[in-house]
Amino acid sequence: MENQEKTGSIQESEINSQLSISTSNAKNKFRLTLEPTMMLLLLGVNINIMIQTNLFEERMCLHSSLRKNKSINCYNMTSTEKEIFQPAVANLQMYKNLIETLLPCITALFLGPWSDVNGRLPLFLAAISGMVISNCMYCVFSAMPELSPQFFLLCSLPVAISGGSGALFIASFCYIVDITDVQTRAFRLGILQTFIAFGSILGSIISPFLYNKSFTYAFTLSSICTIAGLLYTYIYLKETIVIKEGVNTKLFNIKLVRDIWQTVMKPRFGYLRCIILLSAVVLTFNVSILLGEDSLLYLYLQKQFSWTLENYTLFNAYSTLLGAIVPVIGLYVLSTKLQISDIYLATVASGFRIIEKVGLAYSVYKWNFYILKIVGCFVYTSEPLVRSQLSKIFPSEDLGKIYAFISVIEGFGILLSSPMYTTIYDMTIHSYANCIFIVSSILGTLILFLYLIILLCLSKSTKPEHLLTEN
Repeated sequence: MENQEKTGSIQESEINSQLSISTSNAKNKFRLTLEPTMMLLLLGVNINIMIQTNLFEERMCLHSSLRKNKSINCYNMTSTEKEIFQPAVANLQMYKNLIETLLPCITALFLGPWSDVNGRLPLFLAAISGMVISNCMYCVFSAMPELSPQFFLLCSLPVAISGGSGALFIASFCYIVDITDVQTRAFRLGILQTFIAFGSILGSIISPFLYNKSFTYAFTLSSICTIAGLLYTYIYLKETIVIKEGVNTKLFNIKLVRDIWQTVMKPRFGYLRCIILLSAVVLTFNVSILLGEDSLLYLYLQKQFSWTLENYTLFNAYSTLLGAIVPVIGLYVLSTKLQISDIYLATVASGFRIIEKVGLAYSVYKWNFYILKIVGCFVYTSEPLVRSQLSKIFPSEDLGKIYAFISVIEGFGILLSSPMYTTIYDMTIHSYANCIFIVSSILGTLILFLYLIILLCLSKSTKPEHLLTEN
C-alpha cells in the first residue's frame, strides 16, 4: 500500500497559495456558460468530418490513373469503385489524426498547470482559433480540384499548433470543476456532453444537404459555426481563475512539467495515486475505441451495406441523440439524486459496451446497428463519470495538472490506436472487415477489468470512522 497521510477524508486538503479559484453561488450552478460554445464548435466540426471521407475519396480518384484513363466517374462512384480507394483514404485519415495528436500530446504537459494560474479562457481562445483557421483552409482547398488529397494534411497544422481538442477539453473540464460543487458536477458534465451531442447531431443532419450543393458550401458553414463559437467565448465567457500578480506566464516552462509529475506521483492516502494512473489508462482506452472505430465506421458501412452519406448521417444522428438523452437522464437520476458512486455507474456502462461491440461484429442487417446502439449509448457516461469521480477525491488546485496528465496519456493512446485500427481494417477489408468490432470488444473487456480494480482501490482509500474522529 502507498504511503498513508493523515487527512480527515478522502478529499485531500492541500492548498496552493499561488492559486485562487472563484466559486459560484448556488443560483449559478445550472446557468449555461461554455455549453453553447461547445455546441457551436461540434456543429462545425461534424459538418466538416461527415463529408471528409467523400472528399478524400473523390480527390484520390481524380488524381489516380483510373481517372486519367477515363474508366471511372469520380463524381459519382459506385460502392465497388469506392472500395478501390478505401485503403488510401484510411491511410490519409490516419496521417491526419497523427498530425492533430502528436504535437498536442506534448503541449498538454504544459497547458493544464499553466491554466491553473493563468486562466482557462486563453486555452479556449487558442484551441478555437486553430479550428477556425483549419476550417477556412478546408473551404479554400475544397474549391481547388487540382490540389492532390495530401494537401489537406496542411489543414491539420493549425489544430495541432493551437493545442487541438486536447486543449479544448482540458479547459472545458477544468471550467466545469471551477463553477460546480461535488453534488452537481457529474450532472453538469452530463449537460455538457448533451450540448456536444446536439451540436454533433445538427452537423450530421445538415452536412448531406450541403454536400449535395458542394464541398465548399459545407466547409463555409463549418467555418461560420466555429467563428461564432470563438466570438461567444471572447464576449460572454467569464474567467474562473483569479490571476495573481507576478505569476509566471511563460507557457513552455519545464517547471510546469515537473509540477504535473510531482502532483501525479506524490504519496497520497491509500491507493489514490494508483487511481489517477488507472483512470488515465481507462480514459485512454475509451478514446482509442471511440476514435479508432469511428474513423473507419463510415468506410465499413459503405462497403458492407452500400450506405450513402445520407444513410450514415441518419444513423449517426440517431446514435448521437441516444448518447445525448440517455446519459444525461441517467446521470441526473442515478448520480445526482440517488448518489450512486460514479465509478459503479461507469463500470456498468462498460459492460454494456462489450455487448454492443460483440453484437456489431456479428450484425448482418442494417437494423441490427440501430438496436445495438441503444445498448451502447450508456458508454457515453463513462468519461464524465470518471472525471467527476476524480474531482471529488482530489483538491481543485491539483485537477488541472491531473487532467493534463490524462490528456497526454490519451493523446499517445490515439497515436497508437489510429494506426492499429487502420492496419487491421486494411488487412481484413476483403475477408473479415468487422474485425475492428472484435478488437473494440477485447479492449472493452480490459476496461471493465480496470474499473473493477479502481473500485477496489477506492474501497481501500477510505479511512475508518475511528481514524476520522481522532483526526
